[in-house]
Amino acid sequence: MSASVIQKGRGGDAPRLSGTQTLAVVRYHATLFGFSQRWLAPVLLYGIALAIDSAAGDKTSDAFAYSAAFLVPVAAWMTRSMLTVEPPESVAVVATLVGPARARLTALSAATGYALLCALIGAIVASVGGSGGNTSQVLAGLCTELICVLLGSAAGAVAAPPLVPETGWGVLLASLLALGLLITRFSPADLSIRALTAVSNGGALHFPVYALPFALVVAGLAWWLATFSATRHSV
Repeated sequence: MSASVIQKGRGGDAPRLSGTQTLAVVRYHATLFGFSQRWLAPVLLYGIALAIDSAAGDKTSDAFAYSAAFLVPVAAWMTRSMLTVEPPESVAVVATLVGPARARLTALSAATGYALLCALIGAIVASVGGSGGNTSQVLAGLCTELICVLLGSAAGAVAAPPLVPETGWGVLLASLLALGLLITRFSPADLSIRALTAVSNGGALHFPVYALPFALVVAGLAWWLATFSATRHSV
């Protein structure tokens, strides 16, 4: 970050960051998370799930539904881990330099980037390993994966400090929220996954067009709550 940004941060007001500077903060969070190796456990979980499913030889629609379902807990796990990986001293420094709201939003963006990389791997495995797929099924599968990443990010965001400072309760809440967002009737994840699995049962693909906007609203509300709480906590 530039010296002018640091000086403004020291003055007490959150500096105005350019796009390049904002990306630098996102890169900082992503690098810190990468070196911490906290991404390893959720990635291994997702990799094992994909390996098991690819060995079963599912249809493309089922393969996408399966990989998307696992993205909800994986994204929640990554998001909460990302928001707790920084030492308290580093959290205070970054919040001073760029503002607590931007610090939290960039961390959430970095976590979502990691989850989207997992989704990309899942999409490749489902497209290559699945059978009988077509363009509409692949597009629906990609949209379902994006929905599940957004919902997982929402679960991890509201289960992290300062909303839930205790590690045990935070992990439990993130797990319960991820499960609820995955299996609750009329959840965007449930609706989109059901649309994909219906194809393997001989039905036509009727993907709910409102599922993605609904997931964006849920994720946006969760990010706002997490950011607001981080801002209030730093005051």
